Amino acid sequence: MAGRGGVHPPSADIIGFRTAATLILQDLRDRVGLEHWSISRRDGDTQVVLSALETSTGVGTGDVRPWRDSFCALVTEGHAPSCAEDVALVPVLQEIAERNRLSIGACAVVPVTAPDGEVLATICGLSDTPRPGLAASMGVIHRQAQILGIMLAHELRFAEQVRQTERIEQAAHQDVLTGVGNRRAWDVAMVREEARAAAFGTPATIVVLDLNGLKQVNDEQGHEAGDELIVRMAEELTGRLRGSDVVARLGGDEFGLLLPHTTQEQGRGLVEGILARLATVGVSASAGVAQRTAVDGLMEAWRQADARMYEDKKSNGSRRVSRPSQSARPKPAVLPAAHAVQNIDAVLELVKAQLGMEVAFVNRFQGEQRQFRNVVSSIDLPFAAGTIEPSVGTYCRMIADGDLPQVIPDVTAHASVKDLAVTGALGIGSHVGVPLHHLDGRLYGTLCAFSTHTSPGLGDRDAQVLRNVSDVVMRLVEVEDDRDERRYSFLRAVDDVIGRGGPTAVYQPIHSLTDLSVVGQEALSRFPGGSPSPVEWFSQAAEYGAGPQLELACVRSAVTGLPHLDGYLSLNISPATVLTPEFARVIGALPLDRIVMELTEHEVIDDYDTVNASLRPLRARGLRIAVDDAGAGFASMRHILAIMPDIIKLDVSLVRGIDSDPAKQALAASLVAFGAKTRAALVAEGIETPDEFRCLRDLDIAYGQGFHLSRPEPLEARVTDARG
Repeated sequence: MAGRGGVHPPSADIIGFRTAATLILQDLRDRVGLEHWSISRRDGDTQVVLSALETSTGVGTGDVRPWRDSFCALVTEGHAPSCAEDVALVPVLQEIAERNRLSIGACAVVPVTAPDGEVLATICGLSDTPRPGLAASMGVIHRQAQILGIMLAHELRFAEQVRQTERIEQAAHQDVLTGVGNRRAWDVAMVREEARAAAFGTPATIVVLDLNGLKQVNDEQGHEAGDELIVRMAEELTGRLRGSDVVARLGGDEFGLLLPHTTQEQGRGLVEGILARLATVGVSASAGVAQRTAVDGLMEAWRQADARMYEDKKSNGSRRVSRPSQSARPKPAVLPAAHAVQNIDAVLELVKAQLGMEVAFVNRFQGEQRQFRNVVSSIDLPFAAGTIEPSVGTYCRMIADGDLPQVIPDVTAHASVKDLAVTGALGIGSHVGVPLHHLDGRLYGTLCAFSTHTSPGLGDRDAQVLRNVSDVVMRLVEVEDDRDERRYSFLRAVDDVIGRGGPTAVYQPIHSLTDLSVVGQEALSRFPGGSPSPVEWFSQAAEYGAGPQLELACVRSAVTGLPHLDGYLSLNISPATVLTPEFARVIGALPLDRIVMELTEHEVIDDYDTVNASLRPLRARGLRIAVDDAGAGFASMRHILAIMPDIIKLDVSLVRGIDSDPAKQALAASLVAFGAKTRAALVAEGIETPDEFRCLRDLDIAYGQGFHLSRPEPLEARVTDARG
């Protein structure tokens, strides 16, 4: 059996989970009666023990063992029951016990799951002797596992936030040439991530990349050209990573990537995309990928990745690199996100069940008042979430001031509260509550639970569980409060812009590529100077539920210029807005034979039938539909096939450099043929060079727009130009 391997002192962000895990295991030992308890997590082919009560089984916190030799593997993979009152009656469990030289009479294994259902770990309880009636205690184990699941998922998410903070700190350890981390930043990140990976049993992958032929470039073109290659490589790497990933220049032309929550297979997929992208801008590199194992740790993964990179470099022997050409930066790679965390009400439900209470709630103090922020209850109450009342004389105020014990098993036996009006009004029989503090120490409010019956078994251990959970609750409160404040601030900004008649519009002509005549204008929204970009405005509006409001305000602003413009007016709109009643009212009042509605690729359409039904009567009156960003992704092609637009707009990524790219030319030609068969006109976006213009015209693309042809201008400029 493997012993302890790669164990590091826990970082500050996991102490809450470790403390709660120990407390819960002790509680389970007392309540359920099994002698040996542990919480472990699978990491590849190994099992990492996150927490254990030291017993004669020899299992200790931090141990690393083969996964296949564990009770947890048998149960979670469906080969054994989660509860075995007599292990001798379950041959596969008995075999594992004998293989590990353990004398086990009973066994209980319960998964610890994240709120989204992912199995994060397992709780395992073992007994030296058979335990008839163990099945009746499985509910207790499941509830404790749920609490642990919330806490562990929260700690994993908190660790993700810490990683992002660390990346900000990395600015103090930046490589002067590239701006990415230097070797010092890499070393710090490796130590920190190793501690997290060892504590949580989470995967992490190392990638090492090295430029090919840099010396030759330096010799033939000078070090300036070599530096350009190094900088371009750094730009491509940072453009494809998540905020929690680390990229560092390890020395010379060698770079390292540290990818938390990433398997070797996922890392390889990312590297393939990076190398392909580098090749398009004239940069050749060799790469090696290796995943951390629980036995050997990140340092060994780095060594393996470095060795594999050099093997790759040998096979690349004569590959040359050239001075990089300018091109658009890549879109970020899509990698697994960190675990989601349950909402506060769900945490309160678990607290209520675990403590055997009927009510659990969070309240916050606001001067002399308190507001019930979250309330869950199995009985009728005279208050609800949002209720505000005086805080003086309440259990919560007295707990926060230290004038009342955090645990009261029998309210009638406590002189300071038994005669309070609130005790009689709510029929409180037992109560437990703890203060809630911001991370900076300021008092926020309290987390409390009560029941109408007495709870003689209620003790300090329950208060300790509540104190541990309160840390999770408070972090969730701060996240939600901050999110709400950002949302309110943004919505106020939207109201202000709309109240002043905005957003304003500029208009970019759409030309015939045959004679350059203007056939239409695309309206582009502009927001107050110094504010986020239009893309950010619309993205936030969609996130905060104000997308249709903002989009239709843009439509109203843009159509004021229609009487002064040549040709049709093209307006950008999302499918979500198309489905709103206000859309039909606003658009229906316009001269639809002069309106084109552009649907973008980036907006997901779940129900094309409903969208088509909404557009059908408007199209019958002359409205034309365009699908934006064709050629940029699969979603736009789904739009085209499902909606059968009147106009297909070729994405700028397809147009850029099309004159020198046969693959792009082939794709554009296929879209021309498709348009001819479906009677859809093609418009090329982002034409910026004469060569692109000539190539598109030779491909029989009928229309186009871009800086080479004309730039967006406000209405006043267009009216002035028209008047001469």
